[in-house]
Amino acid sequence: MKNLKRKLFCLAAMAILSCSVWAQSIREYVCVVHGNLSSENKTFLTDLKDSLERNGYTYYSKYIGSFLEGTFGSGFIWYASDGTPYVVTNRHVAGNYETVNLSFENEDGSVSEFKEMKVVFSDDDIDIALISLPSTFKRPGLQFTSAKINDGDDVFSAGFPGLAGKPSWQLGKGVVSNSSARIKELIDPEISSVIQHTAQIDGGNSGGPLLIKDSSSKAGYKVCGVNTWSAAARQNTNFSIPAAAVEKTVKSKIIQKKTVTFDEHSVAFIKACSENDEFTSLMPYISNSMVSSYGEKALKDVLAKAPTDVRSYVSYVFESNPLIGLRCSLAYVVWSKIHSDSERIDLKETSDEATGKKVIFNRGDSTFESFWIEDQGSWRLSDFEGVTKDKKLSNKEKARNQSDSIFSIEEPYFMSVSGGYFRNITESSNSFMFDFKYRFNFVSVGFTVMKDTLTMEKEYNLYPESDKNSIYDLGLVAGLQLPLKIDRVIIMPLVEGQAGMIYKSGSSQYNLAPFFYGIGGGIEFAYCTDFGFSPFLGAKYMANTYFKRTSGYDDNIKYSTGNFAIYAGVKFFER
Repeated sequence: MKNLKRKLFCLAAMAILSCSVWAQSIREYVCVVHGNLSSENKTFLTDLKDSLERNGYTYYSKYIGSFLEGTFGSGFIWYASDGTPYVVTNRHVAGNYETVNLSFENEDGSVSEFKEMKVVFSDDDIDIALISLPSTFKRPGLQFTSAKINDGDDVFSAGFPGLAGKPSWQLGKGVVSNSSARIKELIDPEISSVIQHTAQIDGGNSGGPLLIKDSSSKAGYKVCGVNTWSAAARQNTNFSIPAAAVEKTVKSKIIQKKTVTFDEHSVAFIKACSENDEFTSLMPYISNSMVSSYGEKALKDVLAKAPTDVRSYVSYVFESNPLIGLRCSLAYVVWSKIHSDSERIDLKETSDEATGKKVIFNRGDSTFESFWIEDQGSWRLSDFEGVTKDKKLSNKEKARNQSDSIFSIEEPYFMSVSGGYFRNITESSNSFMFDFKYRFNFVSVGFTVMKDTLTMEKEYNLYPESDKNSIYDLGLVAGLQLPLKIDRVIIMPLVEGQAGMIYKSGSSQYNLAPFFYGIGGGIEFAYCTDFGFSPFLGAKYMANTYFKRTSGYDDNIKYSTGNFAIYAGVKFFER
């Protein structure tokens, strides 16, 4: 028994040692990919950060600050059939840069670095990028597997996710949970399915390989996919681009040097422009130079004017990568200008220029002039008619604008709810109020609920008695307002009228009429956020009038109350 236990222990130790050796060897094939921002991009992003701060977009400026400190992903070595070495990674890791730095961890703990490596190709359809390596590069590469991947197969995720803000080696293990998931939001199912798996994926794993064990390979593994996405709302739900799709793309466009003609590209662009509510399909057509030139204005336009779902999506993308967030903003701006549900979009004219192609599109009676350049192996937009830049300010203008305000008269939100403290000054009592309103620029209509207090004499009483009574008012409210919007703050004086029904338990003994009316005015202060809603505070005075009939039903007696309300609420549904 003792010998058997010793044998089992040795086998377990050998298994652990074997895993350790495999993990060490596979590490040699995987690297950290650091994007290099050009001096122009650094200046652009620094200026954008300052501009967003000046205009109150501090939520977005902080993400640019983090981005400027450096981002990274993973990649792995692959050799083409002609012996040329490359690093394979995701487009969203490397495609926003002209060059990247590559870092390889050695077995002794040292790091080998290759700086200013050129991004030679990026593909938006399957989110893949290739980085060239020096011809003198000697490290071994990984191979793509041709084996069929099945549900339940063991797979391994390799890469350098972030730990305390720095890349840290990680080899995770899981199983294939769906070998051929078809998810349009990730990859067009007509191009490829994706591999869904449970191997650990964290921020920084993007671009790293998904592996299966293969004893015929020198590395002991082969690549079955490239790790690219993780589902935020589900546990252990990660997605990889299948090896077959990656290999087909890089071989056809890099090794065989097949390129998509501009005519084919323009047809795809027109199709993307025609799709309903799919502005993100235009992102592959936005060049890096267009992002630098027009991204700031596009982002501000989206945050100020786009529907809530668009703004939320752009915000989500911007948080992870501001450059992709700017590209997303430009895609929406271009799409919103040329898209039409009813009119057909056609290519009218193409002419070659020294630096690219001038292209004019037709949509009904409208024409749209654009300019296209070659960017990382594909044709992309650098200019589009109607897409404008923010005015570049001098240092004096920047300093002056820090104190200047952007003024307009508008109510950006369509609905509001509010509630608060209600003080009856006449009766010296405290209560509550609640409003729901539809808002327009200068008019608001809605419903109001409040609790009021009246001191009344009982009817049919030989000796009149006065009681203080609680009354519940439910009525319609309508008002006039003047929304003075100063940058993100709205100051709004208002006047209101209200009328409706009342409820008072035992009201028959007071002979109280079942209706009321009121009139008053006040002021509200609101702040427009980046998230499609606006919190606000308000104060108003309302004079309410109630009616009581005399015992002879000849005359009405009026009761008036003076009320002061302080309330808070939220506006939502931007126009």
